[in-house]
Amino acid sequence: MSGEILTILGVGIALGGLIYTGMARLENRLGGRVSALESRMDGRISALEAQIGELRERMARLEGLLEGLREAITGRAAAG
Repeated sequence: MSGEILTILGVGIALGGLIYTGMARLENRLGGRVSALESRMDGRISALEAQIGELRERMARLEGLLEGLREAITGRAAAG
């Protein structure tokens, strides 16, 4: 092999090593940030689920009150 080919191979290997280490560092940094973001989002989603559950209960109570009011006004039970 000529000197030029060995130089090209050496540069290619060196660039490959640099790219590999750079990507590994980036993956480590991003992995930590993604984990933190996931835990924050889990907390927010749990809070939203709790709020939706409370709203369902309140709406069911209002529906029951409206049915009772309708029955009291009309004197008959609602269909359904």
